[in-house]
Amino acid sequence: MSAHPSADQLIDLFNWASPGMVVTDAEGRVVLANKAARELLADGAAPGSRLADVLGVDDYAALRAARSVVENRAVSFANVTFPGGFANLGFGEVDGAVHGFWALRPATTHPTPSEKPAPQEAATAAAWIARVDAPDPAYTPVTEDAVPLLRAYYDHCPVAIHLIEEDGTVAHANWKDIAIVGASDAPDSYVGHHIRNIYADKEIVEDFLGRWDDDAPIIDFRADFLNKGERVPVVIFSTANVEGGTLKNTRCFVFPDNEPTRRRDRVTALDLSF
Repeated sequence: MSAHPSADQLIDLFNWASPGMVVTDAEGRVVLANKAARELLADGAAPGSRLADVLGVDDYAALRAARSVVENRAVSFANVTFPGGFANLGFGEVDGAVHGFWALRPATTHPTPSEKPAPQEAATAAAWIARVDAPDPAYTPVTEDAVPLLRAYYDHCPVAIHLIEEDGTVAHANWKDIAIVGASDAPDSYVGHHIRNIYADKEIVEDFLGRWDDDAPIIDFRADFLNKGERVPVVIFSTANVEGGTLKNTRCFVFPDNEPTRRRDRVTALDLSF
């Protein structure tokens, strides 16, 4: 089992992820920003932009000096429809140089899937993923040259990332994902096994498995994972890498929930009360 997804998987993950993914240099200048980050940050995602200034993270220098891990920092975005959300930030070295690794997620009004049809408003999760998936001639996808930075992102950004195969097996999981399900001492007890094992509500994951096969996104969805029998409230941003009608792998990003006492989201199939 490889410690990292393949180069092709990492490239696909970065380019078409549903959260914003950004790599900055030691001074906080943007080195790489994916399509979702461009949607959130506009010109703030341009190479050389000082991301901390764009997001209003005024203690960036202290965070870098301490190599702090930041989770769920409330930030503002340039996108007028999705003006607020959260940033996760970690630091690591690539070729001896410090880099910042950021995961940005917008706050939306209604998750997808939802137990009831979402209203026709611009700030829903469905509207967000439509913007991420929309063509953007100005976005140049990263290529093989970016792989060393993408591996470092996978290793240092404090967002849980896992890739699920067509049969539901967890093919790859980064350190944060392994930790969030309590498998740090025995990663093989999680990686290589079915994803349903770590969901507290089995009906949710069974529904998700069908959605991934159909290339249907799961965005800003609140669920509970299991960590040694205890529920862990999380927020899921997940899309599928599908070719020729076949699921190659998912692109799953899992954030600790900034509102852990909030009601867990449900899907239509589980709630027939309306």
